[in-house]
Amino acid sequence: MTTQAHERPYFPAPDAVLHDNGIRFDSYRRDDTEVRVSYLPPGAVVAPQSRAEAQVGMVFRGELSATVGGVTKLMKPEHDVYVVPPGVELSAVNTSSSETVVLEIRRDKAGESCPAPSGYFLEPLESRKFVKMDVTFFLADWIELMIADIPGGGEMPYHKHSHEQIGICLEGRYDMTVEETSHELRFGGTYFCASQEGHSAANPHTGMARSLNIFIPPRYHRVPKPGDDQDSEQESP
Repeated sequence: MTTQAHERPYFPAPDAVLHDNGIRFDSYRRDDTEVRVSYLPPGAVVAPQSRAEAQVGMVFRGELSATVGGVTKLMKPEHDVYVVPPGVELSAVNTSSSETVVLEIRRDKAGESCPAPSGYFLEPLESRKFVKMDVTFFLADWIELMIADIPGGGEMPYHKHSHEQIGICLEGRYDMTVEETSHELRFGGTYFCASQEGHSAANPHTGMARSLNIFIPPRYHRVPKPGDDQDSEQESP
């Protein structure tokens, strides 16, 4: 990609960073939200640190021993998600003999509450079919993650909603359109879709494509508030 991030706010170009400890990452950013695709070599250590941003992370490949607020979990690929509120300490180590790839969202939006689930970690809420795609959901009070398999020829029709949506290509390649801007996403490629920005996705290829989609606040599984007896928001694309 050669277009600069400020010229394509929906599909920002990544900034590549390499640390002295061998950890490298690609950083994609729009406004108050950053997506990081991090590559941790065997034995790499992320030192304990608390940050001003909320952090949400998932292992895509390999494994990671993560400690959040004193709670430690060995995270498996696409099965465990950590949710770290601002000011809570996070540390991690790649205890395996292979490279670990971590997908992380960092967010610092004024006035937004980002509480953690009990124990700081999420496991899959459910897996099912949705618009001819196999999808798996993870849910916290303020954020929802959806892994979607997009079959060859599959598509998500153009639509809008009030929720912010962020997406990361995990495997294969697919075409993403936000407003009138289209871009082919490959591994790590990220899009940012603000509230009421129209968007669609299509896989014109024969092979499967996979994506991680983040909704803020939750879109398909609305988290009920105390005393809220209303039905959940009607599900639509």
